[in-house]
Amino acid sequence: MEIKTKFSDDIAKKIMGSQDRATEYLLKLNEIKTISSLKFKTVSKGKNSGNEVLHLNTNEIWKAIVDSWDYEVSKNIIRDIFKKTDKYKNGKEADNAMNILITEWKSLKLGDIAWPFSQGAFDEFVQRINSEKENGFVKDEEVKVAAVKYRRIKEINTVRNDFIETLIFEKNSNILPTLNHRRGVDFFINGISFDQKVAKSPTNEFKRHFKDNWRETAIKKPGLVAEYLYKYQDEGRFGADPRLLVVYIDEDVSIDKIREIINRTDLNNPIEINFTYKHKHLGEKNYKVRCFVILLHN
Repeated sequence: MEIKTKFSDDIAKKIMGSQDRATEYLLKLNEIKTISSLKFKTVSKGKNSGNEVLHLNTNEIWKAIVDSWDYEVSKNIIRDIFKKTDKYKNGKEADNAMNILITEWKSLKLGDIAWPFSQGAFDEFVQRINSEKENGFVKDEEVKVAAVKYRRIKEINTVRNDFIETLIFEKNSNILPTLNHRRGVDFFINGISFDQKVAKSPTNEFKRHFKDNWRETAIKKPGLVAEYLYKYQDEGRFGADPRLLVVYIDEDVSIDKIREIINRTDLNNPIEINFTYKHKHLGEKNYKVRCFVILLHN
């Protein structure tokens, strides 16, 4: 999607996320330049008695946004609204939150910050534990510790992801964030939509192919990492859309290191990836896509 020259109510809904946000945006825009289609009414009862409020039905609200869209002005208003969201505030407070989470992790003596099992593989993990020759109490304790580690890593990643999103937002004034993320669009960068995807690794296929050199190869060739992520994505969630790929090369990357990496990342000029995908029913198809790649490593 390109929003500098093309705009629709569908795109407006993706950016605003809710009617309340849309109303807030229109009121702020109206303060900068008068929107003739806006209608107001005076509240006659309650604590807001005497106040003027926007008086448009749902369709009129979205139409007003489309008709009055001004990319540069609108982008700045939406960026200001984003700065009031919990996601942005959480990202700004990530240093302190991460320190607390890491301290708690160490106090629980959970060892290295690493996934005890992959997402969706809990049943397989338990079956493996059950196949061991230890007694039931020992097995119970292994499962308990693994469940705690899994929950806490998810929590750590939420903090890190909010932090990453905040850094990306602040890195480039040409980034327009969506205010309530829906699958498919997280940012518009220079007017082009990008879906942010976070990957735990460059894919198992990448590691198998480059063996002991996979880590060094990934860091030197981010474009190759992107190609593997597109090429080996799950078909049920397949997409050849522009993406902002955040890839963990190391799991225990610190907040300071993440800040350093994103500060030196070019978020103005996407790279172009060519990849071949083997569809179950369509066979092999070639794709060309633009993306950004952020590799998180120590």
